[in-house]
Amino acid sequence: MSWFDDDRDSKRTLGIRDKQILYRNAKDKCENPACGKKLRFEEMVSGHKKAWSKGGNTTLANSVCLCYTCNKLQHNDSWDVFLNKQGFKDKTTSLKEKLETLNISQLKSLAEKHYIKVKGTVEEDLFNTYRKAPTKKQYISKLATIVSEKDITTIAKKKTTVAAKKKPAVATKKKPAVATKKKPAVATKKKPAVATKKKTTKQ
Repeated sequence: MSWFDDDRDSKRTLGIRDKQILYRNAKDKCENPACGKKLRFEEMVSGHKKAWSKGGNTTLANSVCLCYTCNKLQHNDSWDVFLNKQGFKDKTTSLKEKLETLNISQLKSLAEKHYIKVKGTVEEDLFNTYRKAPTKKQYISKLATIVSEKDITTIAKKKTTVAAKKKPAVATKKKPAVATKKKPAVATKKKPAVATKKKTTKQ
C-alpha cells in the first residue's frame, strides 16, 4: 500500500474516551493471552487487530489493549496471526467455528435473542429490486462479536431436544397370534378285567 493511498483511516490512534472503554473492557490487563500483564492506564497501548498500514480502521472493534512489548511483538501481523504464532486462538475466530456448526434457523434465533438485525443482499434485475434472505456467513459475521460460547451451546442443545421430541413414534405391527389346533384326545380302551378262578382244595 502506498503512503499516499487515501483508503486508509486518517485517524491512527483512538481518542481518550475510546481508550478508557478499551482499558476497562480489558480489565486493566494486556490482552495478549501469553502476557496478561497488569497495566496502568498510561502504560496501555491500543494496538490494531488488522494493522493500520494494511487498511485496518482505528475503531474499538479493531483495537486491542496491549503492553508496549506485546505491541512491538505484534508489529504488522493481524491479531489472528499474532496469536497463532504463540499457540493461541482468537476468541472471535473460535466462536465463528462454533457458529458454523449451527443451521440458519438456530443462527436466526440467536440474532433475535440479542436484537441483532441481519440484512440480506440487495439484488437487481431489469425490472425489479429485491432483497435476498441473509446467508449463514452474514449471520456468523454479525453474531461472532456478540454471543458467548454458552449462548451457542444452549441454542444447540435446545434445538436438538425439540427435534428429538418431534420424532414420530414408529408403530410396530404385532404379529397375529397363530391359533394352535388342539389334538383331539384319543380315547383309550380299557382292557376287560380277566376273571380268575379260585382253586378249591380237596379235603
